[in-house]
Parts: sequence; C-alpha cells; structure tokens
Amino acid sequence: MNSPRSFKKVDLMEPTIPSFTESLRQASPYLADHRDKTLVLYWPSDMIADPAKLQSLARDCVLLNSLGLKLVITLGAGAWLNQAYRDAGVTWQCHQNTRITGPEHLPLLESTVGRVRARVESAITQASAEHHLPGALVSGNWVVAKPKGIIDGIDFQHTGSVRKINRAALSQTLQAGQMVLITPLAYSLSGEAFNLNTMEQAFAISELLEADKLMLFQASQELKHLPKAIKRSELTAQPISERLQTLIQRHGKGLKRVHLIADNQPDALLTELFSRDGAGTLIYTDRYHQLRPAQAEDIPGLMRLIQPLEAAGILVSRSPEQLEQNLSDFWVMEIDQHLIGCAALHSIDAHNAELSCLAVEPGYQDQGLGQELLNEIEQQAHKKGYQHLWLLTTHTHHWFEENGFDASDPEALPAPRKNLYNAQRNSKVLVKPIQTRT
Repeated sequence: MNSPRSFKKVDLMEPTIPSFTESLRQASPYLADHRDKTLVLYWPSDMIADPAKLQSLARDCVLLNSLGLKLVITLGAGAWLNQAYRDAGVTWQCHQNTRITGPEHLPLLESTVGRVRARVESAITQASAEHHLPGALVSGNWVVAKPKGIIDGIDFQHTGSVRKINRAALSQTLQAGQMVLITPLAYSLSGEAFNLNTMEQAFAISELLEADKLMLFQASQELKHLPKAIKRSELTAQPISERLQTLIQRHGKGLKRVHLIADNQPDALLTELFSRDGAGTLIYTDRYHQLRPAQAEDIPGLMRLIQPLEAAGILVSRSPEQLEQNLSDFWVMEIDQHLIGCAALHSIDAHNAELSCLAVEPGYQDQGLGQELLNEIEQQAHKKGYQHLWLLTTHTHHWFEENGFDASDPEALPAPRKNLYNAQRNSKVLVKPIQTRT
C-alpha cells in the first residue's frame, strides 16, 4: 500500500500538471464503461468526522454522479455515537461485536444520526456549488428494520437488522440521477426506531440492486498486507476481519466486486475506479479478467505483449500484417479493456495443431493466467477434433512438460510444419495428445 498522504486537494483543472493528460488518457476507457453502473459506498464514521476527508469524498461523489454513475452512500456513525453517549454519561454494552441499543439510547441515536446526515448533506451541497455540478442527495425510509432479537440469551432491544428494502423506490431515485443516502437509523413496519449496522446495509443493498461495485473504506493498516486482487474462494486465507468475511460469504451470490480502499488516501476512490491497477484490494466473485477470441482492434495490444519476447528471442517475430492474417487463431486475456495475455492455436492438418505465442504481461505473471490460457487452447483443440497439440519453444520447455507435454523431435513434426522448422533457432519440439471428440 502507499504511505499515508496529506489531504491536499489536487486541482485537476490546472493545465500545467505534467501528468494530467496521461491520467486522462488512462481514465478515458473507464469513463464510458462506468456510466449507468451502480456503485454502493460505505463511509466509516471516522472519515465523516474529518472535515478534509469528508470534503474530498463529497467532491469525488459529486463528480462521479455527474459522470453518470448511480451512487448509494451508506454512513457509519459508530464513533459519533460513542462520543455522544460519553458526553451524556450514558453507558452501553456490546455482544458479538454489536452495540446493544436500549430505549435510553434512542433519543441520542436519532439526534446523532441527524447531525451526521446533515454534515454529509452540507458537504455534498458545497461540493456541487463549487464545481457547478448537480448533486442531489436523497435520504428516506428505503430500508425497513426488524429487531435483531435475542442471541445467547441477550436481548438486543432496539438494535436491528434489515427486514426488507424498497428496491423499486431506490432504483427510481437512482435512475433520476440522484444519490441515495443510507444511515444507521431505520424503522420497523410498526414505526419503532432501530439502530442498524450500515456496512450490513451496504451489503444487503448491493445484493438486492445487483450493484456493479461495493466499495468499502477501511483502516489502512488492515489493508497493507493484502494483495491487489483476491478470489472469493481464497478469502479465508487472507488477513481480513471475520465480520467482513462473513458478510462477503453471506451475500456472495449477489455481489460482483467488492473493493477495499484505504481511508487515509484522498484520491483512492477515483484511482480505484479510473486506473487499471486501482488503489486498493479487489475481492471478485465474477471473472476479474476476460478470456475471449481476438478482434481486429486487439492487434496493437498483441504487438505490445509479444514484441519484448521477440526482442529477447523467445518468440518468432511477427508483423502486424501477419497477426492480422492469423487473428482468428488468437485468444486474448484482458482486464478492463487492457490486454494482459494471449495465445494462438494454428491448424497444421486435420489431426494436428500448434500452440504458439503464449504470453502474459510481466505484472500479471505467477497468477495462474498462463495456465488458464493453455487450458483454453487445449479446450479449443479438443472441440476442433485435433489429436495432437504441438509447440516449439526455446526457453520454457520445463513448464510445458509439467503441464503434460512430452519432448519430441523436429523429424516427428507433421510434414506441413516440419517444412517450416527453422534449424537455426534450434527450438525444442514438444507434443501433447488431445482426446478427440466422440
């Protein structure tokens, strides 16, 4: 993770900043991609209490709203409630890391949540006015509460959980271009007030709306040992709080991507959304990268991937014209419209095919992506009825042998490929049997 930085707001309109045009170019694919996408944000109470952090978040949310993203903002209020209860001399208890809210806590709960909401509304209004952008923020009784009940013999009283969410009203508000604000205060069908955990609400709303992204601000020290991306199936092996792991697993089927971003970086939200590598940790339940057949617009990206390997003598040189001619043989792997890997399946004859040009961008190696590309090529060879998959390599024969290829000899190559064998490269010949279709 990056080291903590001060919350000095960068003026993106300053034309003398050298990196501005390059940053804009990198962000441009995401501007169109994120339009009309639903984003649920969790703001922890500590960030709302910090004027600089709050104002930075407000500006960024107003900007995102103006760019066509549909925003649901859920507000934490734990730190505010702690202070309010201490100032009033009111004590409280917790069970299973959850605050028990009694009748004596309700007046302070309602007034404190009201202050937090007013603080956020004020920041959004100011940010909208400063940048002359629309920034309507709407709060309402979107969430219907129910009592959390009695657990381990402990009555949680006015601490509640989500009973249901008014999806139609939420969707209508978002479709109108307005931001939705969710607070910890929610009411039951009988009108009783309940204190709800807003992170739990964020997960429930994300699942119901099938949000494209759920973005959670977390303490930076909790993220510094996490990788950039984590598969949900591998989550338990990571140093993530039990509560967060439970929420992710509980709502996993309805969540596409969960982003954990540090609460001490003022530009983390925009960097996570508008740069390829992001600023935090992505927990993905959909396919983070896409594997698909190559298209004509992929040729520049293919050239970028293979040219360093050609220069090193690992791959045979190919011109853009040669790539275009054989484009239908290629499969590519991409992340957010950026090619990170490729491989090709060339037909030799009716029974034999050749694997070539398997490459993964250096920054994405050692993540099993080469294996995934190889598996795809083998599946395609199987579908097309080939009996043997051949390859020629000068550097990576051990890896292919570990993946089921056997050493062979140039003389054993099928005649059409043997005639093209370049003895000067002295490539090793490997072959793998492919089960034919029945």
